[in-house]
Amino acid sequence: MSEIELQQHAAAPRPIREGLMQMEPPRLIGTRCSECGTVTFPAREFCPACDSEILPARIPLSESGIIYSYTVVYQAPPGRKTPYVLAYVDLESGVRVLAQIDTDPQQLAIGSAVTLDIRAVGHENGHPLIGYVFVPKRNAKEAI
Repeated sequence: MSEIELQQHAAAPRPIREGLMQMEPPRLIGTRCSECGTVTFPAREFCPACDSEILPARIPLSESGIIYSYTVVYQAPPGRKTPYVLAYVDLESGVRVLAQIDTDPQQLAIGSAVTLDIRAVGHENGHPLIGYVFVPKRNAKEAI
C-alpha cells in the first residue's frame, strides 16, 4: 500500500459496535420477535420476553423519541468531558434505549422530544469511532 492509501485506511471510520446502527438513513438496529412482537435494542439472537428460539427479525428503529428519565454525570473516566447527560429514551418504535443526550443539562427535562444523531464519538487506533447520541428536537416538547 502507498502512504496515501495507508493514511486513508488508518482514518476510515468504524462503528463502536457492528450491527448497532445503519448510516443511511440514520437508524439504530433492533429486533422484533416473530413469536410475541417484542422489540429490543440492541439486536439480539433470542427474545428476552418469551424466550423464543426463532431468530428475531432485524429492524430499523425510529429516530425520534421522548426522554423517560435522565441523569447528569459529573465524574467520568480520564479523557471524558463532563458534565454529560445519560438518558433513557422511549423511541416511537416501542423500545427504550440508554443513550447520551448532546445538550446543555440545564435545557433538558423529562418528556423532552429528542432525535437520533449518528456521528464520530471518539477515536481508537487512528480510526474515528462512529456512535449514536440523541439531540433535542428544536421547538418540540412532549409530555409523557
